[in-house]
Amino acid sequence: MNVAQPKLNPFAPRVYGDLKKVTEHVYVMRNITNSSFVIGQKGVAVIDTQVNRPSAELLLKMVRSVTDKPILYVINTHYHWDHTNGNQVFKNEGARVISSKMTKEFMTARAPRQKEFLAGRGFELGQDPFLPEITFENEHGIDLGDMPLRLFFAGRAETDDATAVHILRENVIASGDTVMTGSFPIFGQPVWDEGLEGDEDWIQTIRCLTALKPSVIIPGHGPLAGDKEIEFLIAIERYFIDEVKKLVEKGLGIEAVLRDLEPRLPDWITQIPMVWGTPRYAALRVFRGLTKKPNDQGPGWQWMKPSAMAAEAKEGGDGPLRLAILKKAVEESPDSCDALNAYAEALVEESRREASVLEKGDYFEEARRAWEKVLNQDPKNLGALLGKGRYLTMMAYRGGDDPAGGMALLKQVIEMAPGGRPEAEAHFYLGMGFRRLGDEARARAQYQKSLSLDPSFMPARMVE
Repeated sequence: MNVAQPKLNPFAPRVYGDLKKVTEHVYVMRNITNSSFVIGQKGVAVIDTQVNRPSAELLLKMVRSVTDKPILYVINTHYHWDHTNGNQVFKNEGARVISSKMTKEFMTARAPRQKEFLAGRGFELGQDPFLPEITFENEHGIDLGDMPLRLFFAGRAETDDATAVHILRENVIASGDTVMTGSFPIFGQPVWDEGLEGDEDWIQTIRCLTALKPSVIIPGHGPLAGDKEIEFLIAIERYFIDEVKKLVEKGLGIEAVLRDLEPRLPDWITQIPMVWGTPRYAALRVFRGLTKKPNDQGPGWQWMKPSAMAAEAKEGGDGPLRLAILKKAVEESPDSCDALNAYAEALVEESRREASVLEKGDYFEEARRAWEKVLNQDPKNLGALLGKGRYLTMMAYRGGDDPAGGMALLKQVIEMAPGGRPEAEAHFYLGMGFRRLGDEARARAQYQKSLSLDPSFMPARMVE
């Protein structure tokens, strides 16, 4: 199923964080992940700390743009790295980090798979997140000075360790990823068996929050949530639970479930913008939850994803066929730099067929492995330097991360002076690195150099 998405210029200038005032004492930074902070008479509490250090440092600047009061606490609502990886930035400011006991345990036990998962989506994560120093089991209270906060285990939602923060005086709840708005929700990471399991647990967790009758909920991703947004999220969950369960009860396997369900998805589902989650991911997640055996602690549902399904290679015309042929060539000649580079480029091109950033990430991660294998054999290989440099720089640009690693590879390409399209690409993507760093003058100089080398290179003609 292909769902039309709005066409955006992927190279246009970006804003990496947007600060919104929720109440007189509560603010939210909207980014890839939402982070919020609460200001009391004595100091500040930050709720979730972003996916990487640059984004966490931006969050810190936003806090400091509003108040110079000490940052007393960081609260992690769950273990996912996009909510915890900036902990160290705020620890350096003197904050104490708080989470549930379960969240701290998951941050340790699940770190390797979390790191691998996010690295495959282009995030250069560095050291593991700073671990919580204060933990609790059911609930915990802190007071920022006439500003009490109640931290409590809300139930099972996107993760099994969902903590919510009730800012009592303001009657605002920070939900973490129990609530997501604005685009199709991520109903669980593919590498773990948790999330929308095909039962009512997540819905009950949401109801646990709404029973407190908050004036507004700050979601883990997306715009602020009121009653309308909450009911819409629940409706999405109920739709996939009910529809997939009917098909599983008929004994259908995963491919038959998708063949039946996807062509008849209602407009109100298919018209939701897709960034990370997709309807197919929702169906796969629920199917896995309904069919896994008790105590099955396998690799999550990632083996069922579109990029991992053999049938997918037979669809879509020449692109997938080309990919399948090149994959076979790499299997037959695993040390061939030419075959590996060609396979990597085909993966990049095929990734454009996918709506979800998660699914694109699978293609890019396999391409990255191919480039790295080439560079292990030939550190000066032009194709691999350009491919990996382009990839790292654009992932940093999209995710608000540090582009230095990718830019260094692109500079090597330029030093080789290959001329033509390869050198034009290297200058262009080096310009994207400068754009990420906020140096627009140097960025535009690189774009102009790219066009002078190859006037037909379309990305250099698209920049704004």
